[in-house]
Amino acid sequence: MTPVRGESLLLHAVRGLLHSDCVDRVLVAGPPHNMTAYSTALERLADTRVRVVAGSADRADSVRSALAASSAQPSDIVLVHDATRPFTPAATIRAVVDEIRAGAPAAVPVEPVTDTIKIVNHDDVVWGTRDRSRLRFTQSPQGFLAAVLHDADPVDPLAGLGAKVHTVTGHPHGMRLSTSFDLAVVDALLTAEKRQ
Repeated sequence: MTPVRGESLLLHAVRGLLHSDCVDRVLVAGPPHNMTAYSTALERLADTRVRVVAGSADRADSVRSALAASSAQPSDIVLVHDATRPFTPAATIRAVVDEIRAGAPAAVPVEPVTDTIKIVNHDDVVWGTRDRSRLRFTQSPQGFLAAVLHDADPVDPLAGLGAKVHTVTGHPHGMRLSTSFDLAVVDALLTAEKRQ
């Protein structure tokens, strides 16, 4: 597990959920061989609201395992978060929850696409340009009524829900950290914020 400022991304992500003041409990699921590492990474929290459950190497199976272990009622709100987005602001997490409390069956934070997106053909020749005004990057946590998540596509829970998925304003700190460059960027952002 990649550390940022001496702590794992998982620890940062779980702490962020708990500090949002709208999350009652956190279930961390993943491959069974990672359970000890997950538990060790989260020891520092010493929080009874956090539990590690065996999932699988497959994300969809892990989500199913966590949902089953949660004993969530159909009307409960369930968030599916990604530890590679550990610095999602508390306000973004609350906005997802608030959107579902207001009646949305599912909600996701998004940010506008600012790059020009080209469509290419099978020969990698530019074929057209997408209208980016209607394109959005999705972030996490994705929020659902438990009943909706239970019936959703396990591979991509948002797929097939169409207009039922509401959006809330995302935040640059909700970026996915998957490369050493991403880690350097987020560390610089955190350092700059601390100085302000």
